[in-house]
Amino acid sequence: MACKPILPLMLAALLTSGPAWADAVRIASWGGVVSDANRIAYWAPYEKETGTKIVEDTFNGEIAKARAQVEAGTYQWDIAEMEDAEAVTGCEEGLYEKLDLSRLPIADLLPNTYNDCGIVSLTSGTGLAYNKAKLPNGPQTWADFFDTGKFPGKRGLRKSATITLEIALLGAGVPKEDVYTTLATKEGQDKAFAMLDSIKDHIVWWSSGTELIQGFLSEEFDIAVAYNGRIGAANKTQGQELEFVWNADYLIGNNQWVILKDSPNAAAAMNFIAWATAPEHQAEFMRHIDYASANSKAFTLLEPQYLTYMPNTAERVKFGIPPNVAVWRDNLDSLTERFNSWASE
Repeated sequence: MACKPILPLMLAALLTSGPAWADAVRIASWGGVVSDANRIAYWAPYEKETGTKIVEDTFNGEIAKARAQVEAGTYQWDIAEMEDAEAVTGCEEGLYEKLDLSRLPIADLLPNTYNDCGIVSLTSGTGLAYNKAKLPNGPQTWADFFDTGKFPGKRGLRKSATITLEIALLGAGVPKEDVYTTLATKEGQDKAFAMLDSIKDHIVWWSSGTELIQGFLSEEFDIAVAYNGRIGAANKTQGQELEFVWNADYLIGNNQWVILKDSPNAAAAMNFIAWATAPEHQAEFMRHIDYASANSKAFTLLEPQYLTYMPNTAERVKFGIPPNVAVWRDNLDSLTERFNSWASE
């Protein structure tokens, strides 16, 4: 019996059933050390392995920018790294493609790290931080954060309804387990804005992690609401002495990779997401920034020294407040509008 030629058969199989690599995939991420870690762990190796160019952009999680692209049918991005609230809200609005879950390592993913439209790209902790070099005995609670008599000076806050309103309720004494049920009510929302009113003259707004750390470096503020990964990076690479107060209670948050609806590169974007969720790539990401990944097997590949600032270790997670995407799904637009109006007054 004559043997069939192997190479043509392999080529035919790839063309009919395998992933088709595109010339480029455009991804919006968060800049600074997040994009640096993405570049090392994901962008560069993916380009080398597949020949697909990654075109990166930066944004601050604005769902409005995704809406505008989808509505106009003109795409600046194929993939955006959205936070939980914007990921879930956009999925329900039909702004994102449904993921091909059969191509993801579902059995290895940590609980609540994927849904129809998104998969967690990183898990962070957002909490109370201060400059220990300037304040050896800095604030230890959210009540301290809002006490400008006990701790004078400016406060760095994220210029966004999400995160900032939860922090305001913690400062007002709302127990962490009640933050989202309180935020879901008109009375709770009023309480959050009243708490922000009490320090409005002391607020320095930041809109990105890069601006957050720059605020510490330039001494615009010595106390801030901060991302754990940015604090860890500043201490390790910029010689800072910033303290992240884990036991003050912190918000556990996720970024999720989503594919914009009807993106002309949707298939290539799905190829990238499937590749990037492999444990070896996610472990490499965690070696370059103190944010957790979705694949549980990645942690078994990670050396112990990389857990120093990780937000979901067993001893820390009891202080964490998981996201409540249902509350933000129902209130995102109205609270964003109210917050933006308040912040501009």
